[in-house]
Amino acid sequence: MLEILSVLPGSIAAQSGFKQGDRIVSINGEDVCDDIDYKFFVADEHIVVKLRTKQGRLRTYAIDKAPDDTLGVEFSPINIKRCRNKCIFCFVDQMPVGCRKSLYIKDDDFRASFLHGNYITLGSLSEADWDRIFKQRLSPLYISVHTTDPMLRSFILGNSKAPDIMTSMRRLAAAGIRMHTQIVLCPGVNDGHYLERTLDDLSGLFPAVASVAVVPVGITSHRKELYPLRKFTAREARAVLAMTVQFGKACKKQFGSRFVYASDEFYIQAGEVFPSASFYEDFPQIENGVGMVTTFLREVSRTTAPARVQPVKITIATGVSFSKVLKDIMPRLRKIRGADINLVTVKNVFFGPLVTVAGLLTGSDLVKALKHRPLGDRLLIPATMLKEGEDVFLDDMTLSQLEERLNIAITPVAGFRELMDVVRGKGRAGR
Repeated sequence: MLEILSVLPGSIAAQSGFKQGDRIVSINGEDVCDDIDYKFFVADEHIVVKLRTKQGRLRTYAIDKAPDDTLGVEFSPINIKRCRNKCIFCFVDQMPVGCRKSLYIKDDDFRASFLHGNYITLGSLSEADWDRIFKQRLSPLYISVHTTDPMLRSFILGNSKAPDIMTSMRRLAAAGIRMHTQIVLCPGVNDGHYLERTLDDLSGLFPAVASVAVVPVGITSHRKELYPLRKFTAREARAVLAMTVQFGKACKKQFGSRFVYASDEFYIQAGEVFPSASFYEDFPQIENGVGMVTTFLREVSRTTAPARVQPVKITIATGVSFSKVLKDIMPRLRKIRGADINLVTVKNVFFGPLVTVAGLLTGSDLVKALKHRPLGDRLLIPATMLKEGEDVFLDDMTLSQLEERLNIAITPVAGFRELMDVVRGKGRAGR
């Protein structure tokens, strides 16, 4: 049964009499256990919903609707299946205390992969899970591969019972399940010829395997008694780029798709110029930090900056990596008459200096960097610092709490166009 968290006013569910706290037992005789079951079975035009009310009464509703219509109900988040692995680079294992509770959960749940794009290792699937993936066509799925060498993968996952990833992915491919994959690359571990073999193996499953993201391992200052890892040197980062770009060219020629993409962080570490937007095709891995900078730069090129605005002093705060990108466009911003715009690079104290992406900065990092600075009228921060849909940082500090600590109005922005909107005056009034 699936408990209803809320009912949208005016929806089919509201008109039928569904209430918060009622539980959907079945749709068309099929048990409903989670949000995926609900979305799968509710797609029919004619459905019979069996509902158990908060008072315990069992009711049945026959509903006719359009195929694309939902009932207008929301449910509590699924109870995530926990990860069985002990990966040598697991970010959860190297997190300090004081983060949001949900960040300490290691998940390896195919449902979260389908619903939210979470990466999974395929090591926790039961036969019932496999049957459900095939029956409900749960595609695409997002797979953490890391390497296709079975022994090395078992070592990386810290799991001697990890199934052979290629066997699992061939099974998905044969069933028509589309996959996006990632390789968390660790210098001296799964790079070099291991990376080359992995790309070769994965490309053999194209188009079922639609894309590969190669991302550098993230290292915090809290790796006590964990496997010794280090960041890539600039030279090593350039070697990774050379391999992925060359491999991508071959794939483009053979498949019509570049297939493999290195994350933005590799370009920053290597000091290389970012590719054009066409390089990333339809940006299949942008949520994984692949092509975000190019998307931002494309927006910069397509957005007209005003010549003059009402007098305003704005501070932009971002992480070490993206600060290097913003510095190149600051001369353009400083030409705007009436606008005094300054950039502050915020180092990550919470996770440590090797963590340089803006999305992993915390409220406490911003307080430490900005507390005693003259910030002007408004502070702008990347929207990626906040939990999606909520004004909460990784350390559980809220945006309003940060505004109180810094005594300034703060606006999260998701791109250059939104930045320009604030400069022009949109959203400037009040705090």
